[in-house]
Amino acid sequence: MRTTILVAVFAMISLLGGLTLVVLVRNGPDPLTVLSLLVLALLGFGIVGALREPPS
Repeated sequence: MRTTILVAVFAMISLLGGLTLVVLVRNGPDPLTVLSLLVLALLGFGIVGALREPPS
């Protein structure tokens, strides 16, 4: 079950990151785009890090 959740979360974060990068390339950097990349990075590190650790 953990692997399924990890794959789903990774797919969603990758999709949102890709869409954010498309906006970044088309419109150039702006504060909200940079902020969204930071939020996606925080979510990615937090969720993937938590799911990779075995339950205690």
